[in-house]
Amino acid sequence: MADNNDKKPGLGNGKDGSGGYEMKLGFGTIAMLISATGMGLVPLFSRWATRTDMFNGAAGFNAGDSIGALMAVGRMGMGVLFFLILLVATHKVHVFKKLKLTPAIALGGLMIGMSLACYVTSTLLTTVSNAVLFIYIGPVICVLLARIFRKEPMSILQWVCLGAVFVGMLFGEGLLGFGVGGQAFGFDFNLVPSTPEFPMKGIGDAFGIASGFFYGASMFFNGYRKDADTTARGVWNFIFAVIGAGAITIVLNSFGANPGMENWALNVHFTTFNWIGAVLLWIICGPIALGFLLVAGRNLPAADYGTIAYWEVPVALFCGLVVFGEPFTINTALGAILIIGGGAIPSIKGMVAGRKQKQRDEISENLTARLDQEPQQTGVSAELAAAPAPSVALTDAEPLKITESLTHIATKMEFEPAKSEDELQAVFVEQGLQGFPAKLDIVERTEDHVQMMSLQELLRFAKASNVGAVTYDVTYFPHADNAEVEYQLHQLARDLGISAEVIRDLCANEIREYLELDAKRDASTPVHSIVEAYIGGTAFAWYGMNDYPRLKRVILRKLAEGGQQAKSNFIMRASKAQVDLLEDY
Repeated sequence: MADNNDKKPGLGNGKDGSGGYEMKLGFGTIAMLISATGMGLVPLFSRWATRTDMFNGAAGFNAGDSIGALMAVGRMGMGVLFFLILLVATHKVHVFKKLKLTPAIALGGLMIGMSLACYVTSTLLTTVSNAVLFIYIGPVICVLLARIFRKEPMSILQWVCLGAVFVGMLFGEGLLGFGVGGQAFGFDFNLVPSTPEFPMKGIGDAFGIASGFFYGASMFFNGYRKDADTTARGVWNFIFAVIGAGAITIVLNSFGANPGMENWALNVHFTTFNWIGAVLLWIICGPIALGFLLVAGRNLPAADYGTIAYWEVPVALFCGLVVFGEPFTINTALGAILIIGGGAIPSIKGMVAGRKQKQRDEISENLTARLDQEPQQTGVSAELAAAPAPSVALTDAEPLKITESLTHIATKMEFEPAKSEDELQAVFVEQGLQGFPAKLDIVERTEDHVQMMSLQELLRFAKASNVGAVTYDVTYFPHADNAEVEYQLHQLARDLGISAEVIRDLCANEIREYLELDAKRDASTPVHSIVEAYIGGTAFAWYGMNDYPRLKRVILRKLAEGGQQAKSNFIMRASKAQVDLLEDY
């Protein structure tokens, strides 16, 4: 799963060009459906690529039983190639070089590679329904790992979903359900290790469960680096995914040296038909599915993204039922409902909450605009008082916090000054907490968080919540040069819808003033600093801000000082210059 890239414009916009992107929900939904369909076709192409007779599992494979893991290596290898191409195409090679490789990134990639190796092996040795249902215990495994290692609380709903997934596994495996044990509805914990179609069904089921565990572990480890750029992290993830799938391949192949287990040796002798299936697996379930996954991640909120991903399950079940004629019993259906429901319900709940939050934000924005138009208004009308409760609305001019009852309004928010590393450490020591440096960036935040306006209050709250350590980051900006001017001009051009060349020509004096103003700034003073504590599944953060010259502010201030006439003249001159510039092309 890719990270949610639902980023809004805010303070501290970085130079990565992110922030302010408007999601295209319809486009994102279509992209996610295409990606999930590609993922769901793994059982089809894996059997196509490996079986002697594609539609008869009893005929064996044109390779050893460890061939499924090798197929996963090929798919992950295509993932590395795809992300490397994407890295170059999006000009993010420098981002990749700067990204610190952490154990979380490495383990996230390693786990997903091992998961896919076990999953493809499972699709070859057991039914498609068992393989796909077992891998989707992953989200629940992730919640459990977060509960154990990160001490994240589990709600009653999450416990219920966990129980539903476990019971769904029993239904899917035929240990519980209608007609089990010769009863109308009963239990039978005698596993069926073999069937005529799947001689190693028990082993295949075990690989399916292992794939679910590794999938959940990958989600758990990837959750540690939500700040990392998706493309840059994707390269490292897939490199380690190749290593993980390769390790499973080597281990399984080594079993072939043991007496009686010779069938595990790879011994690949594919036909042309097999190679076609392998290439389709590596391309359709690799670059195509992964590419649309990235598009979906950029255009869908996380809850929508995670929910639509479950489309993979019915696609895979359809392949098993229609293409391979596998039976789809009432017990299998119940197992699928329980497992999918147990994983998807929390995502659906988050999606509904996101829709409500969006409505509150829209109401908040409308109220802010209305208050800006009527600055002398002190009361609140009955119409406003009856409106749903909006959330905090932050604007560059006057951030407003509106209470649930709308009975009073808090005025301008004041950010505390940024602190250096030494100053932060002194405050941490004073509060009896440890501070660890981390790569934090306001614009790169991908999860909801609580913003604390006072550093002392944040640290006291963290200590009262039994947090022993916090993370921090301090940012310094060197003095502006031509490259910085060029960057800020392009930002301003994007905001105003005017060419950067036009702004440079029209605002030469303002640019010179900006460079002279910035040269007087002490570059050893931090521009902003961030402190963050992760408590009860929520990030609590404090931002320290020091003012520094920005070209946009210098230009807009000059326009404001010149009054409406100067603003009109600028727009007229810029419009004419813009047209002239376009005619040159």
